[in-house]
Amino acid sequence: MKLMCWFSAEHANNIEDAKAGQRLGIKKMHGDANWVVGETDLEAPRPCPVCLIDQTRVLFRFSESQQASLHFGSEAEAVFRMSKHPKRDIFEFADGKQITLGDLPAGLIFDVLAVPGSEQLSGVLNMEPAVNDEEETEKEPFLARLLAHF
Repeated sequence: MKLMCWFSAEHANNIEDAKAGQRLGIKKMHGDANWVVGETDLEAPRPCPVCLIDQTRVLFRFSESQQASLHFGSEAEAVFRMSKHPKRDIFEFADGKQITLGDLPAGLIFDVLAVPGSEQLSGVLNMEPAVNDEEETEKEPFLARLLAHF
């Protein structure tokens, strides 16, 4: 069984699963609850919430005002975690700092880097140096030439 954000686990009704490479945002909803939604749904009156699976890796992209209030640089990687006691959705950063979904500012944008159990990775993580491609193409003709001698 996959663990997903508490909102989705308890109110699973018309909810989308997060996918690697997707750009999401934080939207303040009714009762001061924060939802994770697609970037294009940030201004929508009835957005579709997006479910993050436990251990999903994300890259936050902070505006200048968010950097100052949250004490981060322009970008920070975090891991989404579901705390069971008490039930809370938390983002844990590399320095150990934890911020609950409810404490994140509305309008904050982030990219999904990797989703557990999914083989698809964000394009940011899939980028390989061009040198590797060049080395492989150089090896193929050499191997072909070597085999031609036998």
